[in-house]
Amino acid sequence: MALFFIEAVRFDGSGERVEKVRWGKSKGGEVTPPAFVSDPEDADISKVVEAIENGDEVITKFRVKDSTVMGPSVKVVANDDGTQGITTAAYDVPGFELGDLPRF
Repeated sequence: MALFFIEAVRFDGSGERVEKVRWGKSKGGEVTPPAFVSDPEDADISKVVEAIENGDEVITKFRVKDSTVMGPSVKVVANDDGTQGITTAAYDVPGFELGDLPRF
């Protein structure tokens, strides 16, 4: 099982669905320190869905002031049109949703 961090998102024209992410694989599968194996890359949602369905963990990564904070896990959801999308799992701290990540 691999661990991936999402650090930025791109929404579709409606502004409601994430269509791309900027993400990378965790170095050593560790959250602390949150280091990437290689530079983060842009990927379609299908890659994120595939990773989650293959048992990999995908979590959000936020910059807060001068530090990095890990946010909630990402999960697969079914969109109204039957396609697959992503959202964050329930999380007790506000401000850590996919929509709160930087945009690219």
